Amino acid sequence: MLVGYEANNALRNSHELGDFARNLIERLATGRVNRYRALLFATHIKKDYCSYFSGYSNIGTFVPFGLSRLMPSLWMRYRLNPWLKLEKVKIFHGLNEELPYHIDRDIKTIITCYGADNHHCTSIMDSMTWKKRMEYSFSAANVIVAVSAEVKQQLIDLGVTPEKIVIIGGKTPYELTDRMVEQYFELYCKLAGE
Repeated sequence: MLVGYEANNALRNSHELGDFARNLIERLATGRVNRYRALLFATHIKKDYCSYFSGYSNIGTFVPFGLSRLMPSLWMRYRLNPWLKLEKVKIFHGLNEELPYHIDRDIKTIITCYGADNHHCTSIMDSMTWKKRMEYSFSAANVIVAVSAEVKQQLIDLGVTPEKIVIIGGKTPYELTDRMVEQYFELYCKLAGE
């Protein structure tokens, strides 16, 4: 099974969200070399994380190159689909609550939501842009993972269909237990038809 990730936090963020993303990807890759492969898509990789996943034969990374390097956010939002199709990605997981626009319908999609209060918009334009991206991601995702019952309720209040929402959470939004890793893997298997 090949899972693509929006991995900006995994490859750039040294805080809780980055730790959660790296931990999930790393723990899924360990012991599942024959059943699981991950492709991490990021706008760039922070120097501290360039070799973080290099010890894993079943994890690869992609960053924009050529002219796409000039506008990496546009590459991530609008130009990722050809790469996903070329690499034959079966599942795409937006770990940062986002999906690329116009993602192919043959690719199953998941986003993980940590709570609406996690977004710190610095301007009205930033807030409007975030809202549009979230509306698209909520409607395009096959499954939305909420990290708690409270986040699930926030999503329902925002108009997300309750049947799309699955709760996989620990005591804190960024905690990751062995059981949660298994729940993510079971979810991937279900979406992949395995």
